[in-house]
Amino acid sequence: MSTPRAVALIPARQGSKRVPGKNIRPLQGHPTIAYTIAPAIESGVFDAVIVSTDSEETAAIARH
Repeated sequence: MSTPRAVALIPARQGSKRVPGKNIRPLQGHPTIAYTIAPAIESGVFDAVIVSTDSEETAAIARH
C-alpha cells in the first residue's frame, strides 16, 4: 500500500480588480506571495508546492 501524497496548490492570478499586482507587491521586504509559499514549504506536510498563475512575473517570483 502506498502512502498518500499531499500537494499544496496556491492560486495566484494576476488580474485583481481591487489591488492590481497584489501577489508581487512588497510587504516588509518580500512579495506577498512569499508569505504563502514559504510556510507551505517549511511545514514539511507537502510533497510539492505548486503555484498556479497567469503571470510570468509572478511565476518567476514564485520559483525564486
